[in-house]
This record gives sequence, structure tokens and C-alpha cells, in this order.
Amino acid sequence: MDKKPSWIRNKISLNDNFYYINNLLKNSGLNTVCIEALCPNRGECWSKKHITFMILGDICTRACNFCNVKKGIPKSIDKLEGKKIAQIIKKIDLKYVVITSVTRDDLKDKGVNHYLDVIEQIKGFFDDVIMELLIPDFDADATLIKKIAFSQASVIGHNIEMPKKFYKNIRPVTFYDKTLEVLNLLNINKKKGANIFIKSGIMVGFGESIDDIIETLQDIKKVGTDIVYIGQYLMPSKEACPVKKYYSLEEFKFLKDKARDMGFSVVCSLPLVRSSYCAYDSFLKAKNFS
Repeated sequence: MDKKPSWIRNKISLNDNFYYINNLLKNSGLNTVCIEALCPNRGECWSKKHITFMILGDICTRACNFCNVKKGIPKSIDKLEGKKIAQIIKKIDLKYVVITSVTRDDLKDKGVNHYLDVIEQIKGFFDDVIMELLIPDFDADATLIKKIAFSQASVIGHNIEMPKKFYKNIRPVTFYDKTLEVLNLLNINKKKGANIFIKSGIMVGFGESIDDIIETLQDIKKVGTDIVYIGQYLMPSKEACPVKKYYSLEEFKFLKDKARDMGFSVVCSLPLVRSSYCAYDSFLKAKNFS
């Protein structure tokens, strides 16, 4: 399936903020998922001063067949990432910061302590900044997930990505049930006092049925997910898993209504929705819902 339908078009918003942020990042030594994952909303988000920082390097230890992030042997960790992010926060006056990372199976702690260091460094400069984390599975280690849950982040996301039946071929290095367990562990810690909203995301277009999507939504709701994002899968490269279907705006609206009926606090369902799209708005809606 080659030709994208008319409703799937990148939004072009290249104002002064976009060029300023683009130049800042080029000279910062930082990685962003905006660039590494070829996010289609980069123009819009940067024009609104919204950045998703990617820590722990730019090389992932896993090889999922839907992602553009580089795979291989990671380099050493930049211990000053938190301070570098703080410098960007100061220069563009960010109030809400989203941080994600590559998966680091090569590290004994899967990179969790670096997450904590980055948060501590940022909070050392800006105690009132609101932080959202989009985390890998950390091997569903309960001790590691607890540290993240109580890390001072306000939103913690972990994406289910797709229905269970596609994991074997598209996400062969992880498991659907492990992803659910990460969300469940976050919810357990939320019940124990972690002041967080739990977020997850699903991509559609792999060949799933509507029933597959609804079942996946039900699964992540059962384990305590508050915020859910639903977006169209787009091939990041010619080698990636092909798109089997482009969903219509009406179908995205149908899925949004179904998710709302399930009781999610916030549902964002549109073709170009990605994990951190309008993240601050979703956080505010979740607060109002609660």
C-alpha cells in the first residue's frame, strides 16, 4: 500500500520557533525522538516549543520492525544529559518536558538510574517543570518500575503499540504480556502513592481488525491506563513492516468513542497522533478528569 490518503498529510508549521529549536538541538549534543523516529508532527510541535528528548543514546538494543531508531551496540552514556536538557528548557522556557529513551538491555539497571539522574539534574534547575516519561519495558522488573513511578514524573507512558498477534513478527524481542505487566506495575505503585497518570499508545494499520484494537484497548484499561493515544502506522523506511490499511477519520472517531466508553480519562485518536503529541494538553485534561 503506497499512496497515502488525503487526510494523512504532514502539517507544515515552520515559524521562527521551529528554526530556533532546530538550531539549538543541532548544537546541543542531545537526541530527540522527533528526529530519530521521523515524527510527522515535528514542524507543528517545534513551532509550539514542544520537544521530546531521547536519552541513553540513539542506538537501541532491540530490533522492532516498525521503528526508525538505529539498532546495534550502544555507546557510553552522557552523564550530562540532564544539564544539557535543562539548558534547552531555560532557553525556550519549557513548562512541560517529555523524555523518552532507547531500550538499553545491555545495562544492568536497563538505564533506570540514568533516568533518575536526568530528572534530578533538571529538577535541580527547575523544580516546577512538569515531566512526562515514555519508558521502555525495563524487563518488567518491579524494583526498577517502582523507582520510575516515584521519580517525580507526572505522566509515565509505556506503549502497547499493537495487538498481541503481531508481536511475534513485528516485536519479536518483547512480549505483549510483558508490556501489560509494565502498565500494571505502574498502576500498583500509583495505588501506593505515586502521583502519576499512566499513558499508553496504539498504532493501527498492521492488518488488525477493529475487534483486535478494541480488545487491546480493553487490556490496557484493565491494568490502569488513564490516557490512550491511537495513531496511524506509517512506514519509517522501505525495510520496515508495510502498511496494510490507512484508517479513515471516521474510523479514528469510532475508536475514540469506543475508548471513551471504556472509561479512559483522555483519548487522542487521529492519523498523525504520536506518543507525545499535545502531551501537555492531555495532562491537563487528565487532571480535570480526575
